[in-house]
Amino acid sequence: MTAPGNRQLHVDAVTIYVATHLVRAYESGGGEGSSWFRTGAPSDELNAVLRLGGDLPTEIERLRDLFDGIPASWHFWRDIDSPEIPSLLTQSGLALFETEPLMLFTGASESAHHDLGQHELARIEQVTDDLGLAQWAALWSDTTDTDALVAGLRQGLDLATTHYLLWRDHGEVLGCAAVVTSPAGASIEHIVTRTEHRGRGIGTALTRRALELALDSGTDRVVLTASPVGERIYERLGFATVGHVDRYA
Repeated sequence: MTAPGNRQLHVDAVTIYVATHLVRAYESGGGEGSSWFRTGAPSDELNAVLRLGGDLPTEIERLRDLFDGIPASWHFWRDIDSPEIPSLLTQSGLALFETEPLMLFTGASESAHHDLGQHELARIEQVTDDLGLAQWAALWSDTTDTDALVAGLRQGLDLATTHYLLWRDHGEVLGCAAVVTSPAGASIEHIVTRTEHRGRGIGTALTRRALELALDSGTDRVVLTASPVGERIYERLGFATVGHVDRYA
């Protein structure tokens, strides 16, 4: 059981997480019922049920119909969601595929305020067109067939809510990241470094740049979800784990 103070941080972080997903797609739903977004792209990270509300069996059936044929991830937030959700999702044919820590920026780290050097800044660029989106998508998804992904990713670019970052070295894309901003706060996502170039600080530099963009948007409410390996890195950058999310598909 989560302590009351930590539970509120968990709720706050989930609120930011949900808000920063709803603003990246033309199709989304929220309010008193379930929260979801859909880009239509063939990726369970670009279509999702973020929170379930209302009559759960009915909502799950309705949303299954809504996402029919489109890959989607279904989120269950431990300690704050109804405990019956996992069994209902399983009964609906969905299976747990990952669990990640939910982290909230606290600013309680000197390294979080470390300025990027000119060497790092010169290699980080912000995507502005479909060619850049295709290069971003190719690294993030590890595929060369990116047209459908670009169509989904472009929605966030066109809505001016999502900033896609590339790390380029001598013309080669070695890393990527994204930051999404909303009135409720910002989220940092999709930090990937090409396998053979890991350990060089590329992912850390991209995270710092994404955090700068998030803070420049006028908020200090920034969240991310992390892999088990990434959790320690983000702690050094000023993030603290406030909960966990289970994802089903």
